[in-house]
Amino acid sequence: MVFKRLFTGFFFLVLMNEGIAQNKINLFSEINYNSIPAVNLNEYKSVQDRDSRLQNPNIALGVGISGGGSRAQFFSMGVLLGLEDVQEDHSNRNFLNEIDYFSTVSGGCYSAGYYLTILKNKLQYDNCTFNEFYFSKADAFKSDVNKSATLFSLLNNSRNEKGEKISMAQRLDLEVLQYDSTNPDNINKFKTQMLLSDFFIPKDSKLNPQLPIMVANGTAYNNGERFPFMPHIIRALKINSSLAPNKASLPLDGNQINNGYDFPLTYAITASSAFPGVLPKTKFGIKNQDKILCVIDGGASDNTGYETLIELLHNDSRVKDKNKKALFIDCIGQGKKAPFINDEKIRLISLLETASLYTVQTRYITFEKDVENVLDRYKIPTSNYQVIGFTTLRDQLLKLKKDQAYEDLITQLKNTDDEAASWLKLHNDFKAKLIQKFGLDRFAKDKMGEPILSSLNKDTFKDFGASELLMLYEYASHVETKLKITPEEKEMLLLAGRFAAYLKTDQLKGLLEENKGL
Repeated sequence: MVFKRLFTGFFFLVLMNEGIAQNKINLFSEINYNSIPAVNLNEYKSVQDRDSRLQNPNIALGVGISGGGSRAQFFSMGVLLGLEDVQEDHSNRNFLNEIDYFSTVSGGCYSAGYYLTILKNKLQYDNCTFNEFYFSKADAFKSDVNKSATLFSLLNNSRNEKGEKISMAQRLDLEVLQYDSTNPDNINKFKTQMLLSDFFIPKDSKLNPQLPIMVANGTAYNNGERFPFMPHIIRALKINSSLAPNKASLPLDGNQINNGYDFPLTYAITASSAFPGVLPKTKFGIKNQDKILCVIDGGASDNTGYETLIELLHNDSRVKDKNKKALFIDCIGQGKKAPFINDEKIRLISLLETASLYTVQTRYITFEKDVENVLDRYKIPTSNYQVIGFTTLRDQLLKLKKDQAYEDLITQLKNTDDEAASWLKLHNDFKAKLIQKFGLDRFAKDKMGEPILSSLNKDTFKDFGASELLMLYEYASHVETKLKITPEEKEMLLLAGRFAAYLKTDQLKGLLEENKGL
């Protein structure tokens, strides 16, 4: 028995030595590292070739939308709806139509992707505004992701209405981009899938640009590089298959790689929103490589999309630098945390959450300085950008006169339990108050004839008091970063986004002004 144990131990040591001996040194000096290609617009037709009745070809206007789950989706959706109400002086153009570029991250991809899907398939033909369409009574073409996400629930295990297992990419196609891959004849969805070719038109094409350019940003899992999903970048990396969780075939060209144009937008959005620990990493096969490309949430490298956006503006050769403008929609939500914690054992889940969010959160500390540094690098005036976020509401709140209703609400909120039932009551009381103050006729109605809170006429915004704004700010900013939210949270976020855009009307009009000086 002793001999057997000695022999087993000796055999184990031999295996260890063999394993150690096989682990040879890799010389860093001989590594041929291929970086992800840079943002470039050289091979594409200019977005300034779009209808000049809707956008000024002498201004390059970009919007960056941050991540933040469904909080980001619906707050930024509200902002986009509000931007349509910002009219250019002495023109029929509005801020929303003027946008040339979207640079989006994670949940921010959902709102931009949804808006551009509706713009492509409905607004261009039905002669209606985005607000009119969004607050219509129709059930078709809505943008909710009807699935919950937790640390231990990976969304590629969901099922569609037929009971079939579908991937996260198919779910986003169905519920955000309005395409049913399992039933293309679905009358409540559009007939074609959104591809990168909807935004990027090659110079040798007979087609002309109809939509703004949208870039969803991910992060290379292995080294943290920013990954902007653009055709020339996808083609250069020689992607030839879509692996987990989007287990589906990709169209391949004669070189047996995807040309980047036939790349489904849903794959880019799925990758950009693959938050570690919550959503599965996206994986792509690479031609003639035994390794794969793994992409995670874009927030790990840049949670506001500002670097890609400014690079897009810089690459717009049609427009002078002085007329390149940017708006950033900051959906971070919660305020900064105190540096102190209770003296107790740190739970593993809490540690994982904090580790995942740390990079994202700390970037906000220097965000505006970082933006100005990049603008300055590309000779774009540092005054040519604005930021809209939850702080826009808070800054306005600080300016308003505080009355007794405000003080009573402060007391009520401080004595309210942070439970779902409590937030539901706060929402219902707030809605009833607005209906009583402004009247039912100031709201659009749903198919049941019920007033839609988020549709409150913008003409009433000037009459919001401190108590109304406090409730809107606190409710919206308390929504956590998650995929599925309640209908009440959605309505409050949409209204908060519209109101924030309203508060920035003068500054946004300033971005629409063309600088005609030398």
